Amino acid sequence: MSRGKRYNGEQKLNMKKVFAVIITIIVIIMFFIGIKKMLKKDETTVNNFTEISYFTAYNNGKWGVINSKGENIIEPTNGEMIVIPNPKKEVFVCVYEVNYSDGTYKSKAVNSKNEQLYTSYNSVEALSNYDQNNNIWYEDNVLKVEKDGKYGLINLDGNEILACQYDKIETIKGAKNSILVQKDNSYGLVNTSGNIIIDANYAEISALTTDYTNGYIVKNADGKFGIMGINKEQILDFKYSDIKHVFGNDMYIVKEDDTWKIVNKSGDKNIEINYSDVKSIDGENLVVVNNGKYGISGIDKTEKVKSEYQNIQYAFSDYYIAKKDNKYGIINSNEEILVQFEYDSLKFNKDADCLEGTKSNDSNTYLIDRNLQLKLTGMNPTVHNGYIRINVDNEYKFYNLKFEEKTNRDVFGNNTLYVAKNDGKYGLVNKDGTLVVQYQYEDIKEQNEYGFVAVKKDGKWGVIDQYGNVLAEPKYELSDISKISVIGKWHLAENVNTAYYVCE
Repeated sequence: MSRGKRYNGEQKLNMKKVFAVIITIIVIIMFFIGIKKMLKKDETTVNNFTEISYFTAYNNGKWGVINSKGENIIEPTNGEMIVIPNPKKEVFVCVYEVNYSDGTYKSKAVNSKNEQLYTSYNSVEALSNYDQNNNIWYEDNVLKVEKDGKYGLINLDGNEILACQYDKIETIKGAKNSILVQKDNSYGLVNTSGNIIIDANYAEISALTTDYTNGYIVKNADGKFGIMGINKEQILDFKYSDIKHVFGNDMYIVKEDDTWKIVNKSGDKNIEINYSDVKSIDGENLVVVNNGKYGISGIDKTEKVKSEYQNIQYAFSDYYIAKKDNKYGIINSNEEILVQFEYDSLKFNKDADCLEGTKSNDSNTYLIDRNLQLKLTGMNPTVHNGYIRINVDNEYKFYNLKFEEKTNRDVFGNNTLYVAKNDGKYGLVNKDGTLVVQYQYEDIKEQNEYGFVAVKKDGKWGVIDQYGNVLAEPKYELSDISKISVIGKWHLAENVNTAYYVCE
């Protein structure tokens, strides 16, 4: 009987061959373990960007929906724009059968399967609003619905939060969580949870400031103005002929008996003012206007800064951005010049916690800290997760809000790819610093929260995915670098006041 090749003579194992077989088996096992780890790593990589968001898409004159993977959810076939109030929810509001001659239209909401939602209502609309730069935005968890000619509110889960009993529903421009309702020619106010803040008994309602928590200016049926808070609190009684949209230090500017006054809620301050206008209340100071010129006055009417400036705007602490001879600088309430009048624009960036100045014929932005020290000079500063990204001497650098330099790995810890530069060209490396995309691009954006990277070559922009694959060769001519955002083969539209993605 044959004993097979494992034996060598009398019942002896060929140990060299046995060891060879064992080693082969181990190698095969290690190979499969390696493959499994690689697959697991790939899954982890994908999981960095698995939270799905939805975006309005526009292509060839038609509107549709894409997700954050760049996939078409609703093919661009709709003639009118599709609105997505909350990118995290698959609720898409579509307008259709528009009659441009009389302005009438129909609207509905659909999901990712293009199935109609909330069918018990005749129409469903998103509640739009505008910021100070006239950019449109939407309340993200509430929709206006209509039934039998009356309007109400539902949330995105379809639950009715305000019954359909109103003649009209609209937002207060610039103020979040502030929804006007009209019934029988009178106005009231509700919040985005459907709670009634002000009963529908008033002639006019407007937000005191863009911060709705400061309250609302309300005009009653007798034409008198007062102020009401978000908790139905009567802050100022209805006895004034006008109230300015200015608030600070719990004080208000009101008109009583043809005289403008500064008053407070408790009534222990009632100070007449004799200025053409008051622009802001900042602590114990007022920014005032006399004969078209700006100055600073104390609430006690002491003149602190003469009204001789083209503009004054409060920045922080005791610092004011002032304009004189068409140039901007910083002064304090003692009229000391703390930053010279050398900038063509100057503003306080709350996100970066610093001042940003620009000069004509100079592409740089000058960043000045709270101590009024010039800390950085560079191009196109942006803020992300508490870090400043800025192009300094043609190289992108990162700083925290203390202006301490950091790396892009510090800022984007969950990314799979990172911008790197070599010999004047940009490429992409992984977390280990291994080159994934060759140094060949003249500009590049850091990987976004959806895993995509915008790259620039020969003056045009393209798209790379999280693995380093080219999804779109550089072909998009995009000039506003602050608006460059890519998802798959799509890029954010430029020069518009609402956000949607296009594929050219």
